[in-house]
Amino acid sequence: MRWYVRELTGESAYDRYVAHLRAGHPDAPVPSRREFERMRTDRQESDPRQGFRCS
Repeated sequence: MRWYVRELTGESAYDRYVAHLRAGHPDAPVPSRREFERMRTDRQESDPRQGFRCS
């Protein structure tokens, strides 16, 4: 049940991103969860295909 909720809310996205960075780019700095969420939000808001948002 915990796995399902984490996947549904997107909470596991940070864990997958960190695993990707460590596997593919071991020398790259790992952003904090806050920095990651900011990057993710900025990317979603800049891409018009992500859906509609109220202004």
